[in-house]
Amino acid sequence: MNIKKKIVAITPFISLIAFILLSYFGYAHPGWVVFLLIPLAPFLVGMERIRFSYPLIIAVIYIVFGIVTKFAWRWHPGWIIFLTIPIYYILVTPKSKIFFHSSKKDDFFEDDSV
Repeated sequence: MNIKKKIVAITPFISLIAFILLSYFGYAHPGWVVFLLIPLAPFLVGMERIRFSYPLIIAVIYIVFGIVTKFAWRWHPGWIIFLTIPIYYILVTPKSKIFFHSSKKDDFFEDDSV
């Protein structure tokens, strides 16, 4: 196991220890942000590249909306933007979801007795 994989594997423990220490010193509310290191660790060490997708953009908008606007103490009106994710995927078919049909006739239901 190389060093990058080890760093990614230990990130949850580092995040937990950092959160416990921040909570002990009275910074639990902004301290939850350290848990964002867990999904970001592979990108930070260079194991993966960030692929921008509609759900990622919506999550960033939600976080920015909650922190920057006057609703910072009330996050609940912002969750409505997450309802646009299924609507987006209903209207826009991702390239990876396009299925091509085989030219063969019913591969699954072939019966030699017919």
